[in-house]
Amino acid sequence: MHHEGRAISVQYCSTCHLFPEPEILPKEVWTSSVLPAMGPKMGIFRHEVSPYPTERDSHLPENYYPRESQLSRSEWQQIINYYSETAPEELTPSERDPAIQVDSLFFNAIVTDYLPDSPPKVSAVRFDSVNRLIYTADINERSLLVFDEKLSLVNKLPIGYPISDIRLQHDSENTGLMITLMGQLLPTDATSGSVRKISYDPDENEVHSDILIWDEISRPVESKIADLNQNGLKDLLISEFGHRAGSLFWLENTGNEFEYEKHVLIDTPGCINSEIGDFTGNGLKDIAALCTQEDQAIYLFKNEGEGNFQRETLLQFHIAAGSSSFQLHDFNNNGFPDILYTSGDNADYSTVFKPYHGVYIFLNDGNNNFEEEWFYPVHGAFNAQAADFTQNGEPDIAVIGFYADFENKPEEGFAFFKNEGGLNFTPYHHPEASKGRWITMDVADWTGNGFDDILLGNFSDGFFGAADSTQEVWRNSPQFLLLENKPGR
Repeated sequence: MHHEGRAISVQYCSTCHLFPEPEILPKEVWTSSVLPAMGPKMGIFRHEVSPYPTERDSHLPENYYPRESQLSRSEWQQIINYYSETAPEELTPSERDPAIQVDSLFFNAIVTDYLPDSPPKVSAVRFDSVNRLIYTADINERSLLVFDEKLSLVNKLPIGYPISDIRLQHDSENTGLMITLMGQLLPTDATSGSVRKISYDPDENEVHSDILIWDEISRPVESKIADLNQNGLKDLLISEFGHRAGSLFWLENTGNEFEYEKHVLIDTPGCINSEIGDFTGNGLKDIAALCTQEDQAIYLFKNEGEGNFQRETLLQFHIAAGSSSFQLHDFNNNGFPDILYTSGDNADYSTVFKPYHGVYIFLNDGNNNFEEEWFYPVHGAFNAQAADFTQNGEPDIAVIGFYADFENKPEEGFAFFKNEGGLNFTPYHHPEASKGRWITMDVADWTGNGFDDILLGNFSDGFFGAADSTQEVWRNSPQFLLLENKPGR
């Protein structure tokens, strides 16, 4: 019976993503949430007496739901039986070894005295080490906020839409701010997102120009600047997260001011972040990118010249992985970029804590084949960034857990992993980092002392599972926390 049910499940549940093994989720989650959500995507809108949920978003892609069932009722019942009979009652927690130590050993915690009128909902932060400024974007404020080296608010630039990414370009007089606007924060395929370039004078604290670069994008979350076709002009690479539709695309600079031509690299929702560099050794800029919705994978787009890219899959993850970020960094000093990856987005159909959520390192064999070599469980791991914070020649890791187990393991909200060598890490939690719920992070030598600092953005609203007292602390905390590196500790 199980053999037949598995065969049917593999046949139909592998059409859009990697086949999900029953053990990745508890039985109750499969039967009450995940399978009812999957049914309509295969043309099953009702089973027995229960209607299945369907989305009513007018921006859904055309023919998102099939007009006819893709399988028989008996086949669908066998899929249900397979998961309900073979999935575990509950997931077995992962052991954390070593445990996270609460200690302020490596960083001084500094906060701004600016408190907004409403609880902070910071969606993006960025260090400006050149001008000793900090930029933050708060959804409630609908503005880009500028703070000076004393962390005092010096300007508030009205934007109107949620900002998901801030990129900097400096010239002799002004700072070019490339601002990515999501359009709408909540899941939708509405194409109200855009990318704008703001010319900001840090000395006069004023905007010289504000130019729309591209619009009609479905919830873009990242924009990067690079010359992707080797013609000496700066192009843009945009991660269009969307919801049920999305893409990774680049905008080719035509040479005419602010005129671009769009090229889609992959047409799939959930594109969340990318890395640009020569990963194949041919002297051209390749693109590595993470997609995180139905198609959870890290792809390499190999640059073949003249704006042509060839796609290959570097890593693929199951549908409940909750892929949330990745970064390329050479962890074993062999000259090849390895993958630092976080798994922990936990806001969809299965919000139970998962033992496979956390931070991973996949080592590169030199031919862009990657194998998992290190994992540390962090519930709700949302972003990780590697840098040699301790200046010992080994990359350390900073991790934020947006969906952490704040009731039982509050230190998961932010953890600093000191590299002891040989992929051995000791994790620490700064006690002041418990005073916010961090969704975004930037790393740079902001103080100019040769040691990288950390900037955390506080998104205090809309969380399940945290005690009221904990949420009250978050709501009354500042927008951001500066963790200033302590040299010589």
